[in-house]
Amino acid sequence: MIDFEWYRSFIHVYQQRSVSAAARVRFLTQPAVSQHIASLEAELETSLFTRAPRQMIPTDAGKELYTQVVGLIDRLEELSLEMKYVSGEQPRPVLKFGGPTEFVTHEIIPALPLDAAQYIADFGMTADLIKRLADGELDFVIATKRMEEPGIQYVPIADESFLLVAPNDWEVPTDELKDWMDRQPWISYGLELPIIRRYYQTQFGQRPDIRPEMILPNVDAILAAIESKCGISILPNYLIRHALERGTVQVVAPERFATNVIYLAHRTESKHDPVINQVIQALQDAK
Repeated sequence: MIDFEWYRSFIHVYQQRSVSAAARVRFLTQPAVSQHIASLEAELETSLFTRAPRQMIPTDAGKELYTQVVGLIDRLEELSLEMKYVSGEQPRPVLKFGGPTEFVTHEIIPALPLDAAQYIADFGMTADLIKRLADGELDFVIATKRMEEPGIQYVPIADESFLLVAPNDWEVPTDELKDWMDRQPWISYGLELPIIRRYYQTQFGQRPDIRPEMILPNVDAILAAIESKCGISILPNYLIRHALERGTVQVVAPERFATNVIYLAHRTESKHDPVINQVIQALQDAK
């Protein structure tokens, strides 16, 4: 008799082209996944993969089987999760997630559906958080970029716009914008000028040739420094709304901006989880 888990391992090996990657996604050992594939091939009396040194290459039989079963397995998993959720068999889950401090604080926390789950948040850089997600330490990640990590899917949830922000009483440029920017004291998130560099490359097609007067560890601190007239910087639109209302800062050249897509990243096996999908929908609706 064919085991349902054999098909699940087959689908992940097919998608990842790797037994080790499939094992990591499924939280199984490599020998267990290999045994699933071998058992399925023995039962079907056909080879599903050609074993290459670093890759599992699907045979024609493997391609045909994948086409036939992937939708069925997905639907079975989706139905199982939906029935548990609707029946109340599962209590309100605790979801652990991570993301950048400021975006989570200002944009994510107010939009989380509290009726769907309880939440435990952690802050950090996207690359580190995605690895923790892949290892099962987190349930989802608010990601500022896509990372090449097996078994992780990304769903766009928002767009960031980055604007040039100055103290409210500074004279705006009357000459070439780049020349004016090059002459100003800058406040940056890091010595490598991560956000500033993106703005320069988007608007002028070149890297900035500036040395910041001040390095601060988060964008909330940078905003406070601008309000204190320490310099200028590039900040996300969501962060400066209240400062603009207070009249403590101004946007220079508002027609110019850089953009970035924000994603909710989750493990592949969570794509049918109704709670994760409820979170995704709530965050998309809030943008």
